[in-house]
Amino acid sequence: MSSVQITQNRSSGNEITEEEEHGSYSSTVHNLIIFINGGAIGLLQVVTNQASIKEADRRATILCFLVITLIYIILRVCEVKLRNKPNIGNFVGHVSHLFGALAALLLIFLISPIFTLTVVPLWLVWFFVVMYVSFSKLVIPDDNTADSPV
Repeated sequence: MSSVQITQNRSSGNEITEEEEHGSYSSTVHNLIIFINGGAIGLLQVVTNQASIKEADRRATILCFLVITLIYIILRVCEVKLRNKPNIGNFVGHVSHLFGALAALLLIFLISPIFTLTVVPLWLVWFFVVMYVSFSKLVIPDDNTADSPV
């Protein structure tokens, strides 16, 4: 459901479920990640080889970017497949956002290492907050309720 449809449903009085709201949020974050990665790839074509980054480091960074992007894509597909299970789907979505942002940081590192080193602490804070909130929302059944016959 797009953000326009959600806004129309809110104005018409229809209730929006948490899953629909998270879907809109997740879609917006994924669009932003793709936009940033595309812009960084475009800038890589313009930026000439800098003396501060060796060719071997550049290749290793691009290889890491490709691996993390593959993980991001796999998690994105899993998020779409797990829409029926909101807690797990939301958790996988948050993890995919983190991997997508990390992939963008790797590309930006090739363009401006100083900027990336200032943004990485923010990414780490975001990572710990998202993981804390996501793990606290996961429902873990109690052992006592599973064993008791009713």
